[in-house]
Amino acid sequence: MEMPDVPVLFADFLNDEVLARGWDIVLINRHIPGMELATLLDYRARYGFKLVVDIDDYWQLDPWHILYRTYPTEKIVAHIKAADLVTCTHDRLWAEVTQLNRKAEIIPNALPYGRGQFHDGRLPASDDIGPGRLRISYVGSVTHERDLELLRGAWRRIAGEQYIRDRTHFVICGYTQEGPPEVVAAWQRMLSVYLAGLRLNGYARAAIEPEQYMAFYAEADVAVAPLVASKFNASKSNLKALEAATKGIPIVTSDVHPYLDLPHAIRCANGADWVKAIRKLVREPGYRDDMGAANAEYCRTHFHLDYWNKARMLMYLKLIA
Repeated sequence: MEMPDVPVLFADFLNDEVLARGWDIVLINRHIPGMELATLLDYRARYGFKLVVDIDDYWQLDPWHILYRTYPTEKIVAHIKAADLVTCTHDRLWAEVTQLNRKAEIIPNALPYGRGQFHDGRLPASDDIGPGRLRISYVGSVTHERDLELLRGAWRRIAGEQYIRDRTHFVICGYTQEGPPEVVAAWQRMLSVYLAGLRLNGYARAAIEPEQYMAFYAEADVAVAPLVASKFNASKSNLKALEAATKGIPIVTSDVHPYLDLPHAIRCANGADWVKAIRKLVREPGYRDDMGAANAEYCRTHFHLDYWNKARMLMYLKLIA
């Protein structure tokens, strides 16, 4: 179906010069840093655009989150209430949004499979890793320290199994030694957990630009996504599984939302499950390939950006009608 164009500005900065170009819709993620809501609403009144606020995480963080004390929860709530339309990623988040603004719709996170960095190409292990080693990668940020802690016991057990240890390389991606001291310290603790106190073969992969982000998955054979069971985490999207699907690699996750609806995620309820999952993936390459291919097919079928952008445009057309 051919879709008409709707002038949409995705903005993290606004001024009169930008808005004078004429936009039917201004789309923002949560809020515009450095801009008060009153200023944004004044722009809306003067230029007549519809304000769409996109929300992909719950606005009340867990108390152990590194940003808990500084997160702009009240500002995000105020923007949700003021929006002409709020888009969010799934029904659990929609249920929270609609308590603040009934004008809400669901648009799942999706990826442009097959384009740009989201192609299915993968890279072989480098010579320093050694041939035949399985690269088990964690791709995340410093905000996931409590989540990564779930792997501590399981990874220690794995480090004690020579058969597994000799055939694996554990890679933690997104690492940095720059920034505030508390961030650097958190990364050091995360690295220690993920490499079982350096008893596992592995290394840290430095943070890279978003435009190169999928290189982390191109250099992986298995992805892991541990998540503590909490309301905040349950409101996240299943993006990690979608990212793994770009390269056709299996993903091992905690047995919690947002992964419960993915039929081909390898879900783990406890440390023993994590150990069993890693053992099976190491020992059975056919199983590993099958689970990666199945997750890839499912995600590419249900979460392709082209499809969901058409749904998004229909919502926008209805909004400005």
